[in-house]
Amino acid sequence: MLNHIPFEVPAELLAKISTGELIRFGTILKDAATGKIVAHVQETGLAHSVLSTVTAGIPTPFTMVSELTNMGTGIYTAVQVKQLGVLISTLQALQVSTLGATLLGVGVSVAGFIHVHRRMNALDGRMKEILDVVQAGFEDQRKWAIGKQLAQVKSLMDRARNAASLQNPTVEYREIGARLADQAAFFGHEIKLVLSMPGKVSSTMLRELVQALMDCNALRIDCQIRNNELRHALVISEEVAAQYQQLFNPLTPLSFDGDMQQGSETIKVLRESTDASATKPYLLDHLRTRSFSGDHYLAALEQEREHPLLILHHR
Repeated sequence: MLNHIPFEVPAELLAKISTGELIRFGTILKDAATGKIVAHVQETGLAHSVLSTVTAGIPTPFTMVSELTNMGTGIYTAVQVKQLGVLISTLQALQVSTLGATLLGVGVSVAGFIHVHRRMNALDGRMKEILDVVQAGFEDQRKWAIGKQLAQVKSLMDRARNAASLQNPTVEYREIGARLADQAAFFGHEIKLVLSMPGKVSSTMLRELVQALMDCNALRIDCQIRNNELRHALVISEEVAAQYQQLFNPLTPLSFDGDMQQGSETIKVLRESTDASATKPYLLDHLRTRSFSGDHYLAALEQEREHPLLILHHR
């Protein structure tokens, strides 16, 4: 961990959450009495490393442990299970019931590219199956367009992963960010179309499109942070948060097909993800006003190999 980034292990603050002294909202911890921001929760490279071995979909703390346990009983798996146990216990202490379509933190980060790329590959396969089932309103041209956009997003993620090896990655990050804005606009439009269809919303279709949208937006913000364009990253994060609220706040468990439980689970994912996006601007503003280097900040998170989640105090 880079010493000049004042990260701390969240143990002390977790105890205060259990007593009600602190309240978690999205990625921030707030003082219950004053409402002031106390700290920001951030995932590390270890969290991405653990998650890259488990579910490629939208995980909860409970589905993750069952999937990883079923992978085998070798030494490697035992280590992964132990690491995952630490992550799950921390998430439960933070009262996180779902990781949503993304992790909690500020961006995808290089340490998470393997995890996210694996998710995108799985998403591509699932999307083809879903589009074949959901016939109404999805003509062949739209199916082809969605597949094309997913392929382009995966290509951009590969470019972002390799950009750091360039002598001057600034131009590459800027280009990737601009192109991802177009991809995010496409998936945002598809989500609006799905929500505008008559009858119940396909929860399966919506969740897959939401995953693609959120991955695009997370990587857009990540690229700006790596370029130390924290002000621009802040503006993007505010726009993204407003978009999620506009899209998802009107939905209820009754909006979806399937049973009430499935609808409630979908709403939990959307609410958790919306809350996380709404609190990203606070972190970015904190980094910007205290002159933290964006690329050093992400590097510190990526290099952490002991704790899956860290706390950045808001002072």
